[in-house]
Formats: sequence, structure tokens, C-alpha cells
Amino acid sequence: MTLIDAYINEVSKRLHKNKRDNIKLELKATIEDMLPEPYSEADMMEVLKKLGSPAKVAASYQDTPRFLIGPNVFDPYTRTIKLVFPWAIFITVIAQVIQRIFLYSGEEALLSTIISAFAMTIVAIISVSFHVLFWITIFFIVIERTDTNKIQLLPFLNDPKEWTPESLKIKTIPKDKLITLSDIIFSFLGIIIFTFVYWNANRLLGIYTTNGNGSLKFVMPIFNQNILQSYALFVVLCIILSLTLTFLKWRMGQWTMVIAIINALLQSAGTIVFILIAVHQDFIHSASIPYIAAIVESNTAKVSSVIDKILLASMIIAVLANAFDIYQGFRKAKIPSFKSDKLKIYD
Repeated sequence: MTLIDAYINEVSKRLHKNKRDNIKLELKATIEDMLPEPYSEADMMEVLKKLGSPAKVAASYQDTPRFLIGPNVFDPYTRTIKLVFPWAIFITVIAQVIQRIFLYSGEEALLSTIISAFAMTIVAIISVSFHVLFWITIFFIVIERTDTNKIQLLPFLNDPKEWTPESLKIKTIPKDKLITLSDIIFSFLGIIIFTFVYWNANRLLGIYTTNGNGSLKFVMPIFNQNILQSYALFVVLCIILSLTLTFLKWRMGQWTMVIAIINALLQSAGTIVFILIAVHQDFIHSASIPYIAAIVESNTAKVSSVIDKILLASMIIAVLANAFDIYQGFRKAKIPSFKSDKLKIYD
């Protein structure tokens, strides 16, 4: 695919499908008329630069807006959504967390409070997202149908990078090597959840019963918090290493050998700490075993045996899963990434 074809596709994808074929032919003829005979790639680049960005060219073919958000303002519209949405969601989550902290009386089980807070936060995010999308859309509908030059008065809505024909060329990063934004977000959330659960295990991970009103009542913890806290220094180091790894992933955007090595260190350290905690003879809260035995109508020896088998299976799974994750990290890091002269192709 040539630069001209890529440029025409960039323009046509912003137009109504009923007009695309005719405009493709018209635009191709216009470009060919502007080119010398014979022409080189440098000539093509110069002509495309004179024509300007595909978004502006597409807008020139629109006499009146035929879309809810037309091509003339579509790029600023999407940039505004990408700019506002993350901050709106972030502020919503922070506001919900602060609200739940101040409303928590201590009478209700912490797990019930967390579940309720999570559900209310999801509802709040959906509501805020709807309102943000609605008002941004309304704003751009009004702008497009009055004076699109008003967008120039809002510098943060304009594309900071000037369009050039070089933009049609892409840097090829294989899909397996790519680190997406969702990976970063889930990694960060995982760190937060793990940190919170670790320091509140004696109030979260335990045996629950229901009150007369149907709410959960915390009876006793399953794990010995003192044993967990005795490894706090190693856990904190793993958390810091996890945050460092997440930050590097966000900065690099793809797997590198440095990221793979840090990931291997983190997985190895985490596995060792988990095994050391799990094999400790006082890891399980002593009072929980008789209580569980009474519930399942068994004896403490059988319950202890089952718990030991569960812990052993958990350690084996952790070793295998982390070993596979380490292998995948090095495999992805070794995948070559290169600058390609191939062009984006749109259906």
C-alpha cells in the first residue's frame, strides 16, 4: 500500500459510507494532478503535506454536518473524552472511598462494607461516565453547528502534534510484546487490593455468619495476623518492586529484557515469601480449626489435614504459575520490535 492509498483511506474513513467511493476517486485524481512525472516518495510526502491532515480534508467534503459528531471536530471530541474520562473516574473513586471511610462505624463486618462500597462505586462510575459523555457530546454538537473555530480558543483540545505524512507510517510492535493500558491498570489495582488485604487479613479473611437482618458477621480470622506481620519487611519490598515494575511497564509500553528481569525477581521473591508464610506451623489461627470442625461435624485432625493439603496445593500452583509468568516475560522480551515502512490498512 502506498502513502497515497494510506492517506486516502485516512480521509475516507471519516466520511459517510455513501460518499466514500466517489471521494476516493476524486481525491486520488487531485493528488495525481499535483504530482510531477515521474515522482518519488519525497514528492508524495510534499503533496500530502500541502493537502494537510486527513481530518481537515475530510471536513472540507462536508457541507453540513451529517453526523452527530462530524469529522471536522471528531478528533478534538475523542481527545476531550480521553482527557476527561480518566480524571472523572479517578475523582469518583477517590470520593467514594473517602465517603465510605467516614461513614464506616465499625459495627458492620469490614467485608460487607467493602462489597457495598464496591457496588456503589461501580454505580457511581457508570452514572458519572454517562453524564460526562452526554455533556461533552452536547458541547461539540453545539460547537460544530455554530463555529468550529471556537475550538482554537481551547488549546488543550487541539492536537499538540502537527500532522505530517510520516504519521501514516507505523512502528510495528507485535501484539504479544505490547503492554496495554488495561494491563497497567489491573496491575496497579492488584497491588492496592493485595496491600489492603495483607494488612487487614485478620478482619477480612475469616469465618462469617449471618445476623438476623441478613448481614454478615465476622466471627474469627482464619490466618494468624502476627505471623503475616512478621514478614512485613519482605512484603513491603515486594510491593515496592511491583510498583516499580508497573511504572516501567507504563513508561516502556512493551516487554523489554529489563522488565522481564525485574518481573522474574518479583515473582521469585513473592513465591519464596508465600511459601515461608504457608509452611509456618502457626500460620492458621488455632481457634479456627475446632470451629470449622464443629461446623462440618468432623474432628480437628481431619480438618488440619485438609488445610495442609490445600496449602500444599496452593504452593505448587503458585510455583508453577510464577514460573510460567517468568518464562512468558522473557519470551515476550525477546520478540523483536522494529520500525516498519508498512502502512496502516483500513477496511
